[in-house]
Amino acid sequence: MKLLVTPLIAALLVTHFARVQSQQAGDQSGIPAEEYTIYAAVIDHMFAGDKVPFNSQAPVKMLVIKDWTVSNAFAAIAKEDEGSRMRQEFTSISQETIDDYLAKNAKSHQLTKSFDLKLNYILTPKEKIEEIFKSPGWWDEFYRQFPNSNGFIGLSRAGYNSSGNQALVYMEHSCGGLCGKGHYLLLVKNDQGWVVQKKFMAWIS
Repeated sequence: MKLLVTPLIAALLVTHFARVQSQQAGDQSGIPAEEYTIYAAVIDHMFAGDKVPFNSQAPVKMLVIKDWTVSNAFAAIAKEDEGSRMRQEFTSISQETIDDYLAKNAKSHQLTKSFDLKLNYILTPKEKIEEIFKSPGWWDEFYRQFPNSNGFIGLSRAGYNSSGNQALVYMEHSCGGLCGKGHYLLLVKNDQGWVVQKKFMAWIS
């Protein structure tokens, strides 16, 4: 079941879960280069043609990425068993992939400017986004500071199977009071590299 998020709840959750993730954070160890390759495959799939086909078809001239990894906050609120949900939505997923995903995302990890993307992007401190959303008119202020961005995204750590040819990633995109979605994506690695095999939408606002 997809979770429908109202603008007020979404705004409150941005700040609330930012604080929670800050408390859980502290891991600034390097994320392997392979995960950035997976991120590139995810972003290329979700922003095909430099647009946001899964939200508004709006063009994106500058992709804003939060500089710390995120998890699905709404799953935590609903006390949802993410593992069971993954097995339900992704029939081919390995339990190893699920376990690795859950373990890595027990806390937030710092991202570095190591993305190799077709889109221009900016890696933005989460504190800067949190500060914007503490004041009235937050989205107007966000777009004043980040014009032509069509919002911002957050990425989880990638979970793998033991063979290293299957990966699971969560990505959320926020672009307005009634413009936001969270997706889980299952990827497989073939001779051409990482490709998205299937995705499903976990929540929408």
